[in-house]
Amino acid sequence: MFQGKRWEFVRSNIEEAIASRRFRPGEKLPNDLELALKYGVNRHTVRYAIRALEQEGLLRVEQGRGTFVVEHPTPYLLSPQTRLTDNLISQGRLARRKILSAATIPADERLAGYLGLQARDDVLRIDTLSYQDEIPIVIAHSYFPARRTPGLLDKFSGANSISTALRRIGIDDYSQQWVTISARLPSAQEARLLGMSTSAPVFVKESLDCSGRVPIKFGENVLCAPRISFRFDFKEIGSAAQSRTGKPQSGKAQPNKSKSSASLKV
Repeated sequence: MFQGKRWEFVRSNIEEAIASRRFRPGEKLPNDLELALKYGVNRHTVRYAIRALEQEGLLRVEQGRGTFVVEHPTPYLLSPQTRLTDNLISQGRLARRKILSAATIPADERLAGYLGLQARDDVLRIDTLSYQDEIPIVIAHSYFPARRTPGLLDKFSGANSISTALRRIGIDDYSQQWVTISARLPSAQEARLLGMSTSAPVFVKESLDCSGRVPIKFGENVLCAPRISFRFDFKEIGSAAQSRTGKPQSGKAQPNKSKSSASLKV
């Protein structure tokens, strides 16, 4: 029998449930009344235990939404070659991607400029939702010049990654040319898909991928900020730049569209 105060009993049980992953990162806990009935205590005792776990950094209480297990941010390496799915798998995470929608659309001026197209040229848009360990983490809007990526949508089915689908249509070698990262609040639909509060921030990562000098994908990803921490590999970035130019980079600053720092997280 547990020896101690009742709120400590509740705290101990919730801690054990989190440690054993019965309550998973990002998961919403049952409400106060349900927990009180489960542990045979009153609601005040449950609230005291939750407040203690919140102070320990294990739980997050969101007004009007409930109590959630705190997520541990996933390191997301940003380099010319790293892909999100590969990044998650390399850390031993289960990763999967679900297609939300796909359509061929006419390029507007913005897309035409990024992808080197004429306005109203055909662009394949694929919207996906990526999960890590069954927790939604990224909404990806990917745009491909249709003439350069024939049959891509068919090859994407069952591939679980864009890089695999591109290899299936003969595009083996491509890299990110630039990346921009900004932050904002999610829309109601984005918050619903990511299972997060509309008051919590998201990162918006825009990037352009090229095969050689030919653009093959413009991406706009919406990432749940509390679940992601960006890491930049300057050595790999420098090596990629050297391989393109055939000579080491000088100390002179080169204009580019990347925002760089050692890490970026919320």
